[in-house]
Amino acid sequence: MAEADHGGEKPIAHALRDALFQFVVKSRKLASPMLRALGRASTGPVTVGDDELAALRSMLRRVHAALRDAERLSVADHSARLWLAELGDLEYRAEDVFEELEYECRRAAQLEDLKIDLLRAVGAAPTTGKRKREVAQLFAAAPAARLRRKIDDIWARYGEIASDRKRLRLRPGDGAARRPAAGALVPSSSLPRGEIHGRERDLQRVTDLVCRCKPDGGRNYAVVAIVGMAGVGKTSLAQHVCSEEAVASQFDLNLWAWVSQEFDVIGMTAKIVEAITRARPDCSELNALHGTMVEHLAGKRCLLVLDDVWDDNPIHWDTITAPLSCCAPGSTVVITTRSKMVAKMVTPNVYHLDCLSDEHSWYMCRRRASRGGATIDDELASIGQQIAKKCRGLPLAAEAAGTTMNTSVTREHWNHVLESNLWADNDEAKNNVLPALKVSYDHLPAPLKRCFAFCSLFPKSFVFDKDALVQLWTAQGFIKTRGECRPEDVGAGYFYDLVARCFFQLSPSHGIGKGKYVMHDLYQELAQFVSGHECRMIHQLNLTGADKTTRHLSIVHDESNSDKELLLKSFCSPDLRTFLFLARMEQVIRGEMPYRRKIVPCGLVTDFECLRVLDLSNTDIVEVPKSIGSLIHLRYLGLDNTGIQMLPESVGALFHLQTIKLNHCSSLTQLPQGIKLLLNLRCLEIAHSNVQMPSGIRVLTSLQKLPIFKGCSVQGTILQPF
Repeated sequence: MAEADHGGEKPIAHALRDALFQFVVKSRKLASPMLRALGRASTGPVTVGDDELAALRSMLRRVHAALRDAERLSVADHSARLWLAELGDLEYRAEDVFEELEYECRRAAQLEDLKIDLLRAVGAAPTTGKRKREVAQLFAAAPAARLRRKIDDIWARYGEIASDRKRLRLRPGDGAARRPAAGALVPSSSLPRGEIHGRERDLQRVTDLVCRCKPDGGRNYAVVAIVGMAGVGKTSLAQHVCSEEAVASQFDLNLWAWVSQEFDVIGMTAKIVEAITRARPDCSELNALHGTMVEHLAGKRCLLVLDDVWDDNPIHWDTITAPLSCCAPGSTVVITTRSKMVAKMVTPNVYHLDCLSDEHSWYMCRRRASRGGATIDDELASIGQQIAKKCRGLPLAAEAAGTTMNTSVTREHWNHVLESNLWADNDEAKNNVLPALKVSYDHLPAPLKRCFAFCSLFPKSFVFDKDALVQLWTAQGFIKTRGECRPEDVGAGYFYDLVARCFFQLSPSHGIGKGKYVMHDLYQELAQFVSGHECRMIHQLNLTGADKTTRHLSIVHDESNSDKELLLKSFCSPDLRTFLFLARMEQVIRGEMPYRRKIVPCGLVTDFECLRVLDLSNTDIVEVPKSIGSLIHLRYLGLDNTGIQMLPESVGALFHLQTIKLNHCSSLTQLPQGIKLLLNLRCLEIAHSNVQMPSGIRVLTSLQKLPIFKGCSVQGTILQPF
């Protein structure tokens, strides 16, 4: 899409030259409207020496490393956790300053280019000395005291935090390594099995797989993997499979080993030896352990269940299973795992275990709720069925809900359970359900943890668009790229990694390949839990629940046609980075606008200058204020399905902007000339909008996505779709 750089001119000056010349020659106010979008250049830019800049970067790296280390540890001390929260706040502030420094450098360079072209144009045209002075005054340097003050404040705050660390006697690596939830029973094939209600078909299919699947990959034993999210019943299903007569009669040995999240090759091999010999091994030397396995397994047809496998290192897998080559043909290994990546690594025989139906969930709830002989009448059953639906087919959740219901089998109590937050407001769920899910979160790499926590901004049953979510992650700096890798590709890799770990599932209401996904309600609860106060989703415009520590905010408005004013400043930090206004899909389909105000509240712009994401899609907004140009950190601007007629020229000052969404903006007819300044723009979506493109759009060489539709034109030339 790049346009030739004639005569060595810089792209921005080249792109704007003609338009600016027309302003200079024909307009009494010269080019001030367009140039005002860029604001005034800072002094120099801001005076920051190379040594100080290097020191700032070094400090930011240390802060970042300390926070990432803390994510891998369990820090129980409240003072230490507060210290880490303050350290996180410092990280945000330092990032903002670096971006502002970068912005000022770039703005100063671009203004200097434009100043030279304008003065040349004025010199070539009939004009007066007064007009020449007016042009020069447009570029007068503004004081840089504010940014200088921010840098000094960061150093002062860093000193305070460092002193607190000494006072608290904190050291790098303080904290305990995360361990599995306490109190969990280690599963075994010999433990009493729960009912298999609702899993009869799954039981038959997995039993057939175990009995009939053939070895692959040059092995003399077959491997079957059962994959599903936490609490879906993988272990219970494997226990029932082991007890089936068709399975038990086919094998000489039926072995079970619980792998768990704390994985090491020697420890895992020792567990298998213990399952074989029924005694804990005396040695911890790998060759000796392998020898014991060979001694007991040689020539026998074995069924080995490895329950709860997390490790996706193929070398570890090959090392652990090497002695199984001595087993008799027809032997089988069954693994249960939450990770599709682990399953695909070890076998093509993968069985995906889905959630139960609402009917079967209610059966499990009712069975637990009626323990002790409690009678459940029709009215209670009606309430109970609604509670069961909240479990979304997860057996672990259904059992927890049933246990809570059993504490008082009354309409009052069950209605309270129904109306409450089932997973946050009762001990049974907090002690058993969320900890089981959190193990999956603890296993995520650090970048994926931040991406997942960000998803707490979206309501339950929300349909995620993969590409849009990746754009939001990129806007927040969560996507870490190396070399020539595109952030879109890296972000897609992050997303598919979360899919493989069962955090997302394909949306049942959309076809395969549409890029639409949903998240189980309990994973959405988990996202809210791990994000803490940093992310907040609000359901009412009174906005209770957010506070000064909130960095990412979404408003899911349940009413339609509201004209209430958004009053954010009174309780939101000025450091807010995300503001999403989310309409419910049924409102969009009905053509209802949940927010009826016509103008973006100026306070949303002027009070929150750290915003990276601003999305006001599906609202009645018709005007964007010129002050939006002050959002110098903005990377994502969403205005889909709004009534806006134009974007202000000040948008051209948003040098960091990566994504602009203007789909279904039927009143929008043209884009601002200043959009050609946005050299970081990667996505410009204008589907179903009759937009005239600026003539120099080809200068935006970073664009990865520019859907062109019938009716779009560049200065009268119809563009063809591509």
